[in-house]
Order: sequence, then structure tokens, then C-alpha cells
Amino acid sequence: MKAILTVHNIASDLVTSVWTPSFVGLFIAIVIYALWPRNQAVFDQASRMPLRED
Repeated sequence: MKAILTVHNIASDLVTSVWTPSFVGLFIAIVIYALWPRNQAVFDQASRMPLRED
């Protein structure tokens, strides 16, 4: 039973120390990319796509 707890603690420590900051950084990078002024024209064009008649 002690070995199971040790593996659980190692996995929990790995998630909290590596994956959580990685995903937070990825989320921040995506938000910055989406709000960057240079990309505004591309996102405006994509937002009008469903309304466009071909």
C-alpha cells in the first residue's frame, strides 16, 4: 500500500510542478496571439465568414 501512495505522490508532484505551469503559459500565449493588433484583420474576416454569401 505504501508503494501506491508513493507513485501517487510522484504523479501529483509532476502534475503540479510541470504540467500546470506549462498549460498556463500556453493559455497566456494563445490569448496574447488572439489579442495582438496585427492579427485583428484575420480574425475580423473569419468572424464574417458565416454571413458571407458565395
